[in-house]
Amino acid sequence: MSASKLSRRDFLRMAALATGGAVLAACQPKTATPATGDTSGQPPATAEKSVRLGVWASPEEFSFFQQWSTPFTESTKIKVNIEYVDWSTYWTKLPTLLSAGSAPDVNEMSNYTLQFGPQKVFKDLNPLIASSGLKMDDFVPSPFKKFTFEGELMAFPMCLTIQMLAYNKDMFDKAGEPYPDATWDWAKMLEVAQKFTKDANGKGPGDAAFDTANVAQWGIEMALDEESGWSALVFQNEAEYWLENYTKPNFTDPKVVEAFQFLADMINKYKVAPSPSASQKFGGSPFQAGQAAMARQGTYMMLPFLTNITKFAWDVTVPPKGKTKGVMADGIGWTMTGATKVQEDAWALIKYFNTDGQAFMGKKKWAVPILKSAFDSFATPPPDHAGDLKEQFDYGHPWPSYKNNQQVDDFLGQKCTEIFDGKATPAAALQEIQDYVAPLVK
Repeated sequence: MSASKLSRRDFLRMAALATGGAVLAACQPKTATPATGDTSGQPPATAEKSVRLGVWASPEEFSFFQQWSTPFTESTKIKVNIEYVDWSTYWTKLPTLLSAGSAPDVNEMSNYTLQFGPQKVFKDLNPLIASSGLKMDDFVPSPFKKFTFEGELMAFPMCLTIQMLAYNKDMFDKAGEPYPDATWDWAKMLEVAQKFTKDANGKGPGDAAFDTANVAQWGIEMALDEESGWSALVFQNEAEYWLENYTKPNFTDPKVVEAFQFLADMINKYKVAPSPSASQKFGGSPFQAGQAAMARQGTYMMLPFLTNITKFAWDVTVPPKGKTKGVMADGIGWTMTGATKVQEDAWALIKYFNTDGQAFMGKKKWAVPILKSAFDSFATPPPDHAGDLKEQFDYGHPWPSYKNNQQVDDFLGQKCTEIFDGKATPAAALQEIQDYVAPLVK
């Protein structure tokens, strides 16, 4: 998946997979060998009931999925056999598994879900939701659109990614600078970021001798992906980069260009935020490394920050607004394979993940619950003001979905990296994107 579509959370999840995962890497995944000694890979008729669950995950996240599914197994006596691999292998092998009728019963799904729509390989979950008594008003609505094909719900969204502005409280206290809050806009974010940016000699970006090659402390780490980076700035600039139900690109709209230009200027003109290449020396996150005063990031970074930041105090607030407020409110979800032989048990697992299991997910800060009533589990400190992020439910935009998704995404990722690395102007690169993707999405 391209950098534009592969969320930072997905990237971090995959980074730990140096040694690879398990079952999905094979074209014919197998469940654990039953105690009877049968080596066919399938449990005998007398074995306990089980559901195969396919996910992309690191070994650490595999442990999370085990913990998450344990209460379900304890209450239903249905074993959950978790099959996991890295992101790239997942999307390479899944079409083969579906074609062969050997895919897991339940599969984690993200931005490429609709490519499977014409094949009708997943169950329409709308009838199951309707018969279960679940009320759609109980869930945040924005992620459902990207999982709907010709009126059928191919995947039940399980969580959300929204945005946050994280800030190093120790740095702000030392500088005597007030903490960021919901009143901030782009101009305020830039102003404060300029104050905190310093090179190894203590010079700031406004000083003639500022050493751009030797920055010791950045003012802000800016998300540069589509999910939590440039898309939000486009929305905040009162613009859309797709029109007519994602069949007409709008990347050359002056408001879209202006949003990209602002983000590029934070890096290349004002020099208060690191470029993609500059961020790598900090393991991808200068803020986490204690080398940035702020981080405008997706909530998928909250768990890494909570896990890895031990040397300074930090908190969060909503991201600064532009001409208006706007963010991407994205989500991943669960599909049920059409060939499953355990539909009732598979649906029970999906329903658990999206109801009783939501509080566990939120408490762990793995993701923002899509079940509105479970948000308090995510809002519980730390960080102290995680609950303030809920307002984004009211102005979150759905994730776009269109034809030739992967081909479009690859080109988007390539050109966006060129913009933020200062190798192409936003106007020129966005014109290239417009021209390239227009015939692909008609």
